[in-house]
Amino acid sequence: MSDLAPGDLSYQAVVAEYFLGLRGGGLMLSPLDQELVAEWERRGLPVAVVCRGLSRGLEDFLRRRAPGAGPTAPRSLRALRFGVDDEWSEYQARAIGDAPPPPPSEASFAAARLAAARQRLTDAAAGAPATWRDGYREALATLGANRPGSALQQVEAAIAAADARLLAAWLGSLERPRRAALGPRLALRSGPRPRGASRRAHRETLRHHLLDAAREAGLTCLRGTV
Repeated sequence: MSDLAPGDLSYQAVVAEYFLGLRGGGLMLSPLDQELVAEWERRGLPVAVVCRGLSRGLEDFLRRRAPGAGPTAPRSLRALRFGVDDEWSEYQARAIGDAPPPPPSEASFAAARLAAARQRLTDAAAGAPATWRDGYREALATLGANRPGSALQQVEAAIAAADARLLAAWLGSLERPRRAALGPRLALRSGPRPRGASRRAHRETLRHHLLDAAREAGLTCLRGTV
């Protein structure tokens, strides 16, 4: 199914590869699609259920499509989300009577993610260049700040804030020519803003590529890893 090493086949990677295979092309999911896949993972949808649901959603899409009209497959994974919802509902219905253990509560799941984030930052800081260590310490500190919202909303906000501190430290450590070249590099990666896409969505795409550039440089970021 994949050329990736077994250790790289995360939930996100499997779903992304399966969807891109259904589409017949593409390199990566959009940030909004990645957030949807992360939500399915948080809710505990088995990856096999998600893949069956995507296939089901594509079949529904093709049945509704007028002959000769439009693309043969949707560009966005979100267009197939109702197929995943239907597959998940049927999966749950079949499981009635099997008495599966109750899923972990939102609070316990959020606490586990927060603990994993702290451990990841602690491990990364131990071997980080001196210019990044303050960023790791600040990121660890911001994980403990009080925030509004549900337990999952709080941990998402904490991870975003920690990554912002890490990116600031990394950008501050770059020499001026490298920092100046970063903007054009990100613009080239993301391409022009697609027609109909909001400025917010385009900024999120740029931020996604900025995180990728930081990871390529060796920075340990949290988003998508805990």
